[in-house]
Amino acid sequence: MTWGIDLADGGAVLAITILLNHDQPLHYISGRAIHRASEAYRGEGKTDAKDAAVIADQVRIRRDLNPLHTGDETAIDLKILTGRRMDLVADRTRTVNRLRAQLTGIFPSLERALDLTNKSSLTL
Repeated sequence: MTWGIDLADGGAVLAITILLNHDQPLHYISGRAIHRASEAYRGEGKTDAKDAAVIADQVRIRRDLNPLHTGDETAIDLKILTGRRMDLVADRTRTVNRLRAQLTGIFPSLERALDLTNKSSLTL
């Protein structure tokens, strides 16, 4: 038995992890490839049942699909670290924007006097 999936993250992570931990062959097919392939199949519109049939058939007949494997530990660690960095950058940006809004709300002329995009003004 071979499994096919069109998602590689989000809610599909649990299914992917279970299948890979049980040494089941799992292949990834992109949503774009499914959309193109579904035009050749009978049926109107886009339904989950039709998508499942297209994925199953494409995994059965195509030999160019990428198999999914358990991740390299270094790649997983880097993904976690970069995700954490993105969170920190977003938090910093949010804090700076709140500070700027607070300062300009209290002292509207302060924005004209200080360049709040400059790091030294923010430090002050």
